[in-house]
Parts: sequence; structure tokens; C-alpha cells
Amino acid sequence: MASDKRDYYEVLGVSRDCSLDELKKAYRRLARRYHPDVNNGDQSAEEKFKEISEAYAVLSNEEKRRQYDQFGFSRDLFKDFDFSSAFSEFGFGDIFDMFFGNSFGGGFSTRQRSRRQRRGSDIDIDIECSFKEAAFGVKKEVEYLVNDICEVCGGRGSADEEGIITCSVCGGTGQVRNARQTFIGSIITTSICKNCQGTGKVIKNPCKKCGGNGYYRKKKKVKVDIPAGIHDMDRLRVRDKGSYGGIDSINGDLFITVRVKPHPAFKRDGDDVISSVDISFAQASLGCRLQLETLDGMEDVIIKPGTQPGTKIVLKSRGMVHLNGYRRGDHIVNVNVKIPTKLTQEEVDLLRRFAEGREEIVSDGNSSFFSSLKDAFKK
Repeated sequence: MASDKRDYYEVLGVSRDCSLDELKKAYRRLARRYHPDVNNGDQSAEEKFKEISEAYAVLSNEEKRRQYDQFGFSRDLFKDFDFSSAFSEFGFGDIFDMFFGNSFGGGFSTRQRSRRQRRGSDIDIDIECSFKEAAFGVKKEVEYLVNDICEVCGGRGSADEEGIITCSVCGGTGQVRNARQTFIGSIITTSICKNCQGTGKVIKNPCKKCGGNGYYRKKKKVKVDIPAGIHDMDRLRVRDKGSYGGIDSINGDLFITVRVKPHPAFKRDGDDVISSVDISFAQASLGCRLQLETLDGMEDVIIKPGTQPGTKIVLKSRGMVHLNGYRRGDHIVNVNVKIPTKLTQEEVDLLRRFAEGREEIVSDGNSSFFSSLKDAFKK
């Protein structure tokens, strides 16, 4: 070690009265930034990593920190201090687990790692439902292709229980370990065993039905609840109905994208349903009773006398059910007053007398009359 050294507290970016936990947090942050494996072997990063590792090794040792605080760095004070061995005492296994998951082990961690259970792949399918089914919910049966567990061997892949043996390459762990030496000790990397594909087991007598996979491709039917109020392109998740991944694995999930078919008369606006109705000039003026289609069936609706174009009639709680709830939106009916484009002479005479009685100016020509009439309704 060189005698000319930066202050260890400055190297780690901590105060001189910091706690051990604060030291650990500072080291973890800096070590993750400057570790050679995440800097493609950059020499300056490696030197920086050595510096912060040395600083942590000293300051995390209660006795050496006390000496350092009192005298600073001195070759005589630290000549018997084994920096490399100090690293393994200060939780480096935890640090490297945090950085790289299970890629490192052995030289740093004394904890035993368990092999994660494999998981089969997820499956995505589409399902179609009507506008009304989306409003109130429906149960549907879906069919899809899946790697399903073999019922002959029960998913173990072997024709008999004695036909499965422990992998001789990985010893049943499903992983192989490779050690390499670094300046801070031995780093052990792990990878999936190619001989058993990570299962830790080898099949001597494969099942004839599935060929030793523990599954085979087949069509599967599942009943699914489409919830009331679901929107177009919403995605449902059905757990454990995806593909089986083989021996000692669990099924993936089934994801269903719901496509709601358009309705010829209704549109959706949030939880509200929007529709429109056309009425004549006479119906708008005098009022009437109409039967309109709703999600609940045909319903009588009163058109009040003097109804104006653009009037909205609100049918309370006749809309969509709120998703995963009970409240319903409204059904909003837009009223359109239709002006006739062709009139008989008798109808023209009647309208002219009507206009004269109200002292309204109308045209003598049909074309101009209709233009004036349309303009009046636009006001």
C-alpha cells in the first residue's frame, strides 16, 4: 500500500461519526458503481474499487477504525491487517447477492442457495363478447393450445418412479459452479447444468406418451368469468392455466384479451351508454310516447311537447355496470328532430297557414321555405 492515501471517510463519502449501517450503505452504493464486472474491466474503475474496499475494510473494523481515527493511516499500524480476509468478514456475500443475484457465491456467502422452481410459459389468447355481455358479465368457455401435464407419467417424464436419477454433473443442484480468483478472493459463478437442463435429475426410462418432457401439446378448454363492465381490450389473467414447464415445474398463466363487439345502436362513454332517436317536427312540437331499446330491453320514453333538437334524455341506471362494482351508469338518448325534405302541396299549405297564424315570414317557394324552416330549427 502507498503511504500517500486519501482520507477513508472521504473515499466513502461519509462523516467521521457515521454508523456501521451508514458505512455499509455507502460501500454498497460505490461498490456497485465501480465493480470491475460492471465496468468491462476498466482499469480506473478497478483501482477505485480497490480504494473503497480498503476504506470499508478498515472503518468497519471497530479496533482498526479507532486506530485510524487517532493516528491516521500508518504502515506500522496496519502491517498485520489482512485486507483480503477482512472483506469476507464484512458481509460481501450479501453485497454481491444484491448486485448480481445468484451469479456469485461460495467465496463470499455462507448462505445456502435454493434452486428456484421452474415455471412454464404464459399463453396469450383473444376472446370476443357482445356489448351486452360486456355490460353484465358472462361465463365463457375458451379453447387453446397448451403444453399440458402428461396424465400418464404425472408430469415427471419417466415411465416409472425408479427411472429418475440424480444428475451426475451437478449433483442434483441443477447448477454448475466455476471459480475464478480476484484480488479480493475467490468469486464463484453459477450456471444452469446443461446435462439436466437445470432440473437436477436425469430420466433413464422416458414416458412414451410425452417422450420424457412431462408434457405434450394439446387443446385445452377452460371456463372463464368475464366480469360485468369490462372494456374492449381489457386483459384477464387466469393463474396456472398456461403451459407446464416439465419435471418439478409449475404452470404459467393464461392471459385473455377481451374484444367487445360494437353495438349497432349503442356507444360507450365510461359507464354510460349513448344512443340517438329521430323524431319528426310534429312529434317534437306536440310530444309523443316512443319505445326505445336499452340494455334491459325495450322501454317507454316520453317525448315532451316542444322538445328541441339536441335534447338529451337521461335514463338513470340503464348503462354499463361499473367494473368490479354494482353501480350502473346512465343511458343517454340524443334526440334528433328530422326536417322533411319533401312535402305534399297539402302539407305545404298547412305549414304556411301555421306560420301565418304565428306571424312568421315564410317563402312562397318550396326550396326557400325549407331553407327558412331548417334555419329556424338551428336557432
